[in-house]
Amino acid sequence: MNTNPIVSDENNDYPENESQNLNKKTKKKGGSQKTSWVWAWFESVETGSICKVEVVKGQFCNKHYQNGSSTGNLIGHLVDKHKITKDVKKHDYVVRNFNLI
Repeated sequence: MNTNPIVSDENNDYPENESQNLNKKTKKKGGSQKTSWVWAWFESVETGSICKVEVVKGQFCNKHYQNGSSTGNLIGHLVDKHKITKDVKKHDYVVRNFNLI
């Protein structure tokens, strides 16, 4: 005898544990969730990652790292080239503004 309460979704009624199993099966498979702080500064593209640090007003770094590059490589780039660490928030980052004569 099934003692699980019945849970309804839009189309069907399921015992509660079966409904939970269906939710697990419909989650996105493959790919990784970008949880590192570096993804505030990099854009993930099909071929890898591109640095989106604005180096001069309106101009972006655009350094490309191929797929397979670790976040350690991306962190190294941010620290060495832009002096950006985990503690620097994007909204606090100051872009250099050069006036060309």
